[in-house]
Amino acid sequence: MDPKTEGIIFVLGAPGAGKGTLSSKLASDYGFKHLSIGDLLRQVVASPDADKTVVEYVRRGELVTTSLLFQILKPHIEGGGTIILDGFPRRLDQAKEFENQFQLPVLVLFFNCPKDLAEKRVINRKHGREGDNVETFRKRHAEFLELNPPLLCNYEQMGKLITVDTQDFTQKSYETLIKLLQARQEWVSLIPVK
Repeated sequence: MDPKTEGIIFVLGAPGAGKGTLSSKLASDYGFKHLSIGDLLRQVVASPDADKTVVEYVRRGELVTTSLLFQILKPHIEGGGTIILDGFPRRLDQAKEFENQFQLPVLVLFFNCPKDLAEKRVINRKHGREGDNVETFRKRHAEFLELNPPLLCNYEQMGKLITVDTQDFTQKSYETLIKLLQARQEWVSLIPVK
């Protein structure tokens, strides 16, 4: 494996900001691996031998502890390649712990979307998920508003943060994202040379 193609990109954003949609498009266009924390947790909960502790956290709509999350993430991260980690980290201490155990992110994307639009998107999702209702959205959004600013501040100071306005329709937000990425040397160095 060419070491240049190794790296982790964190994707932050409120519920409904477009993390899953844009991350999966980015991963598919560039041959990267897309890991959605939400999807991984839903898979764990759906499996017959699911860890009861994880199931309880997810059912209550609470954030899973960092150590449990790392147990779930580890096998997916150890494969190498470039990984787009969507919906992680949620808190600054989690980010620091991840950097100690795994590696620093190459870049951190923040998908910025107004609350009312994000709420509409979550409530109207084509593939509704358990917990896609107004109460759960508002609880998660409030949690996001409380926990996210220290993360953004940290990665901005490190020069790793890219803020993307995702209130437009998908294709336009994606074009904005690509333009911002192409202006960054860290991104260019992740793209395998054809």
